[in-house]
Amino acid sequence: MPAKKPYHRENLRRDLLDAGREYVRQHGHHGLSIRTLAQQVGVSPGAPYHHFPDRRSLLLALAIEGFEEMLDGAEQVRRSTVAPAEKLSRMGLLFIRFAETNPFLLDLMYESELTSPVLDPALLDYQLKGHFNLRDHLRAALPGLTDDEADLRVIAFWSAIYGFSSMRKKGVIRPSESAVPTVDIAEAIVARAALAALAD
Repeated sequence: MPAKKPYHRENLRRDLLDAGREYVRQHGHHGLSIRTLAQQVGVSPGAPYHHFPDRRSLLLALAIEGFEEMLDGAEQVRRSTVAPAEKLSRMGLLFIRFAETNPFLLDLMYESELTSPVLDPALLDYQLKGHFNLRDHLRAALPGLTDDEADLRVIAFWSAIYGFSSMRKKGVIRPSESAVPTVDIAEAIVARAALAALAD
């Protein structure tokens, strides 16, 4: 075990989150514990509890950082000068690329004890922000849509994007029984999902 080192409280939280993110990247969140992270950053087992009272609060902080990263990307899309329809497509591709590079973190954000049996209110907040971001782009492209119709189209679009990401992560996307895709089809999936969402 690494030798214990002195720490500044304002830095320890960041060190723990960085170590937690790396653990999740390599192993997933299931075996992650505060004691494990304390060992990794070289502090006493009790030191992390100044920042995270329990394991769940640590996992929640890691999930929130993942959502914040996606929202940062969404904000860049929003500020871009491309047409609203293109912004919708870029949002879909943004999620797929995030899922590709952060598969275990995505599990924590969407399929973990933070989401089932009850979705954590903080994560619900982020999911709603994502929904309304997509709806804003959709309604900018099709200003005559009612709220109900826009919401329905966003859900259908999101289902295609999330479903594709989930299926690809599980290795179940095959155009035939024996073949696997030889090219990255993410952009094609997004384009078709966007086309359906924007249909008159």
